[in-house]
Amino acid sequence: MPQPDWDALLAAAMGQLDQGVMITDGSLAPPGPEIVFVNQAWEQLTGFPRDEALGQTPRILQGPDTDRTAMAQLRAQLARTGHAAAEITNYRRDGTPFRMAWTVSPLRDGEGRVSHYVALQQDVTRRLRERAQLDRLEALTRVQHQVAFGGLDLDRLRQRVAQVATEITGADGAAVEEAVAGEMVYRAGAGAAADQEGLRLPIEASLSGAAYRSQSPMLCVDIETDDRVAFKAKAREVGFLSGVLVPLTHEGHTFGVLKVFANAPGRFGEAERHLLELASGVLAAGLSKAAAFTEEVDRRGLLLDAIPALISYVDRDMRYREVNAEYEKLFGLPAEQIRGQRVADLLGAEGLERIRPHLEAAFRGERVSYETTVPFADGEDRMLQGDYLPHTGRNGEVFGLYAIVRDITDTRDAQTDYLTGLASRRAFEHQGHRLVNVAQRYSQPLSLIMADIDHFKAINDEWGHQRGDQVLTDLARLIQETVREADLSGRWGGEEFVLLLPATAPQAAEILAERLRTALAQRDFGIGRAVTASLGVAGLQPGQTLTDLHAVADGALYRAKRAGRNRVVTAFTP
Repeated sequence: MPQPDWDALLAAAMGQLDQGVMITDGSLAPPGPEIVFVNQAWEQLTGFPRDEALGQTPRILQGPDTDRTAMAQLRAQLARTGHAAAEITNYRRDGTPFRMAWTVSPLRDGEGRVSHYVALQQDVTRRLRERAQLDRLEALTRVQHQVAFGGLDLDRLRQRVAQVATEITGADGAAVEEAVAGEMVYRAGAGAAADQEGLRLPIEASLSGAAYRSQSPMLCVDIETDDRVAFKAKAREVGFLSGVLVPLTHEGHTFGVLKVFANAPGRFGEAERHLLELASGVLAAGLSKAAAFTEEVDRRGLLLDAIPALISYVDRDMRYREVNAEYEKLFGLPAEQIRGQRVADLLGAEGLERIRPHLEAAFRGERVSYETTVPFADGEDRMLQGDYLPHTGRNGEVFGLYAIVRDITDTRDAQTDYLTGLASRRAFEHQGHRLVNVAQRYSQPLSLIMADIDHFKAINDEWGHQRGDQVLTDLARLIQETVREADLSGRWGGEEFVLLLPATAPQAAEILAERLRTALAQRDFGIGRAVTASLGVAGLQPGQTLTDLHAVADGALYRAKRAGRNRVVTAFTP
């Protein structure tokens, strides 16, 4: 009986794993172990083809932000115990950084010596990004409690603003600066700025003054290379080598700037700038109302009131524990009456059933994004777009969820899709019914194409919504360049597009769909892989309505997805 090819079996087994696998020889001496095997998942993870990786050392994955100390500790741990685990910033072949989790184990020969090392590698960037997003939401909730309910003592409130700014950004210091007679004056400070109260900087020649005058947030990565910083010596003396400055604006009036800073360059990025920008509206509102001694400081000085979306915290009993002012606007109830209500009490039984699957998924620990129509008590259906982020403890238990929900009814009702410039779903349906009626009346051919971008959620999750929007707009542009003037094209919703082709048999529509699929797959979006779409084609049959025709094309699209995606399936009717 022939002996099995163990090398082939190993390669086949490793190829089934969704984790990256890299096998090196057992040498730890410089320049390091040599790569002798990688699986397909590793190639997809790193962008390095197998032939290019073999014979190299794992150093090909290193770059400017790779922690050399962590790498040295990993090698020392391997030498000491034979096993090691770490999370390290690595780089793909195209130079993009990502966070990789390493787990390394030895393979030993018959004499017990280490002959090879097996490294299991996984991209944990998304997990860390979601953790950071959840941390920011928790930080915003802390701001809500610490600042919005801080009373009417202006000095105390200023101090709280500075303290919470250091906490949510990890800054060395923070200051609340207010404009007085042509100068920015430190009114309160925390951390490294705690003893700087009374410090004055000219509005016309300081970064604080620039943020105040422009009413725009500013990120300073390094004062030594930032020409906007005029008093570099004074900044170094205070400990400001990098920082974020956001104007404090309320009801059109900017009365100061919130500044956070660190005694090292490069400590802050767009995440901290965006977080403080979100916080600044409610911080400014709280300070303004405290200064005016108004009675609404306790109720209206909420961080989440400044965000134009429904923001809430829902516990596992499906009760609202925190809501922002957008809930008051939409439901016509004070926030105090909404807090403590069950979701079913506010939305009604049918409304709850529409969103229940998304709530239950979040309570299982999943991050959820959705769009759905929800009936409201006034009898009107509203189109809602929501994101749920589970609130988890250290052991993974889910305590509740953070909900960010936007009412996009008016956007959906518009004639033109705001992002792609194609017809909106409502406009498409209105015009499409007319074209179908004309085709039926005169017995003319007419075809419909449904297109859906493959794995679009993964693009948004890994590369961000800006890159996802670019994919949507590029596909829309391809559609506009391909169709005739008489054809009707629209965005059906999310990553789905629809084309209605008068005087076109399904065979011709199939050719056009294949041309669109090929053009999209060949376009480079700079994400290290192709972006593809699945398409379903259907031809109008006697007696069919637009709804019937769409259902047939949608079924063909579903079969294209089931068959492996990146293909065209046509529903030919005999």
